[in-house]
Amino acid sequence: MAGEFVRNVRVFTLNCWGIPFSFASKNRFERFNAIGDHLKEEAYDIVVLEEVWSYSDFKKIREKTKAVLPHSYYFHSGFIGAGICIFTKGEIIDTVIHRYSLNGYAHKVQHGDWFGGKCIGLCVVDYAGLRFNVYATHLHAQYSVVNDEYCSHRVTQAFETAQFIRATRHTADVCVLAGDLNLEPTHVGYKLISCHGLLKDAWLEKENKSDGQDSGFTCDTMHNTYSSGNSPVRIDHIMYSSRPTVSVRCLDVTMPLDTIPGHHMSYSDHEAVLAVLNISLSDSISNDSSFSTEERISSLQEASLILEEGMRKVQRNRYYFGGLCVVLALLMILTVDLTFPYGTQSLMVAVRIGLAAALGYSFWMAVVESRKEIVSMRGARAGMRVAKESALRAIKMNDRNWQNNGI
Repeated sequence: MAGEFVRNVRVFTLNCWGIPFSFASKNRFERFNAIGDHLKEEAYDIVVLEEVWSYSDFKKIREKTKAVLPHSYYFHSGFIGAGICIFTKGEIIDTVIHRYSLNGYAHKVQHGDWFGGKCIGLCVVDYAGLRFNVYATHLHAQYSVVNDEYCSHRVTQAFETAQFIRATRHTADVCVLAGDLNLEPTHVGYKLISCHGLLKDAWLEKENKSDGQDSGFTCDTMHNTYSSGNSPVRIDHIMYSSRPTVSVRCLDVTMPLDTIPGHHMSYSDHEAVLAVLNISLSDSISNDSSFSTEERISSLQEASLILEEGMRKVQRNRYYFGGLCVVLALLMILTVDLTFPYGTQSLMVAVRIGLAAALGYSFWMAVVESRKEIVSMRGARAGMRVAKESALRAIKMNDRNWQNNGI
């Protein structure tokens, strides 16, 4: 009976670029309408969207697609929301959300990641007689390749992603992770998710190698109307795994969206990714040897070193904000007994209020946020150490078994 079950499941993901300000997200209303129309027409099995920052945009897409994707969930988190949501044909029977312990800085307003409650969300979906764990996430963006000030935050998020999946996958037949990871395949964060999280990259696993999309680039592509195309990267991913008695083959991965019909504009500043997964059951238990314990250990070691350097950087920032506290406090003290010309009193009151606000924020960064950042990285490193020691024990156990069998 098990061998008779075969089903293709189409998984779609897109970073929708839905910042709720027209100057920061061009043609948002037109693009979201087109996204909803496309999802309604194609009727994918599982849809994961990122940067749907406005709940009203989510409701518009839900209304458009409810006939073909009757089940949906929006993950609420942070000041403006997590921006991630899931639509499925199968019934959502449970949800879990884990908000990342590190996610940028409040004073980096121009980046905005801190205001979005970046997280990994899970919808447990009952579909076609199988239980799917559908994970959605959107990691912190990389704003500079040369000076990646958020690298340690993104690595921490990647490790928490892998840990979350490892801790919640046990009752699932199939696990699917989709989203804008902001990680290229060469980045240690990507390796943590794939090697430590035991997930296969659909793009690398696809059986159709002759579809003319050899690069797989999903951001800053040449044909996207909102990007320059100078530095294309593959940072939007679909990954998967299954329990031993379920076989999953990736038949194909494509970028299904071009420009919006009738308009010279792309659906988003990112490219959509569509994976076709062929799922079948087996009476026998498969032993998947595609995951290397050595690669897992290597990625954990490399990530731990990045976090060690990140902690040193936070300590330097703590000294900076501490020094700024001293300077601002001195300026406030020096202006206490000063008399100001008539007509400038209101201006000086405003200046002193600004100094007080800056002092309060600098104190918060030096004492509270810096401490929180160090503790989060220290916790992630402790988890990495435990995972590495566990992997080393597994290698020793395998070597011992091999030697015993050889005798």
